[in-house]
Amino acid sequence: MRTIALEEHFWTPDLAAAPGTGILARPDGRRLDEALRDLGKARLADMDAAGIDMQVISHVQPAAQGLPGAAGVTAARRANDYLAAAVAAHPGRLAGFATLPTSSPSAAAGELERAVSDLGFAGGLVHSTLGTDGAFLDDPRFEPLLSRFERLDVPLYLHPAQPPAAVREVLFGGLAPAVGAALAANAWGWHAEAGLHALRMVLSGVFDRHPGLRLIIGHGGEMIPFMLARVDQVLPASVTGLAGAPSEYFLRHVWVTTSGMFSLPPVLCAISVLGVDRVLFSVDYPFGAHAAGRAMLDALPLSPADKAKVAGLNAERVLGLG
Repeated sequence: MRTIALEEHFWTPDLAAAPGTGILARPDGRRLDEALRDLGKARLADMDAAGIDMQVISHVQPAAQGLPGAAGVTAARRANDYLAAAVAAHPGRLAGFATLPTSSPSAAAGELERAVSDLGFAGGLVHSTLGTDGAFLDDPRFEPLLSRFERLDVPLYLHPAQPPAAVREVLFGGLAPAVGAALAANAWGWHAEAGLHALRMVLSGVFDRHPGLRLIIGHGGEMIPFMLARVDQVLPASVTGLAGAPSEYFLRHVWVTTSGMFSLPPVLCAISVLGVDRVLFSVDYPFGAHAAGRAMLDALPLSPADKAKVAGLNAERVLGLG
């Protein structure tokens, strides 16, 4: 059973957080920094210990999205070239998602094409654009980028990111600093926003305008599988003006990964709602441990054939990683 994990992370020295800041402002910050910088021996050894055959790697947020204009374009190219060299050094073990300079959607589209056509990347990963660009991907400014994903026929992985400062203060202010920071990020806020982002793409008609667009979201579907029947009930086609229920779009255009979800109930919920063909194994390395991800995969109460789909066959099909 081939095991492919596709929400796994790295960063380049020029886009890494300063020691003790950002995601490094935590007790294990030094370990995270070392793991994110390593695209070779230590990473592969950790994969081998858990029986993970391949990682599809993407840059930690905000990456080049936090930089304006030409600076973002240059940083994205450097990050993609850096990752491409590591992929070339370890064929069959590493693959890549492109880093994109979303402050210039047309430049981001061009960089996506270069990364896919010249560097052989499997697609592109976009961190939620609200914090870096002040709008979700359903904003008309992003049409050139979405069109390029569709034309290249590669998936767009939508990943959570920090909210704007004003949103963070309204929703997560007034709490103890450590509690507010965690609640705004990977304890809740990131996932709520990423789920809302994906719902907005459906409800604004993005997939009617781009019928070939494919979207991947992580963390068990960013809360959406649990709520999808409720969304359908409250937002039928008579309200939205869409051709069908929101769930119909998710079942045609969206796949979810298990990244960071190491207990069975949320993963089984995603499989129950979306079907086993739309759930893909991931770990969220190095923020999640390979061993924990593998233990969850092994514990899934699925037939061998269905478990093989989640482990890697679905990723092979969606990302073209045969």
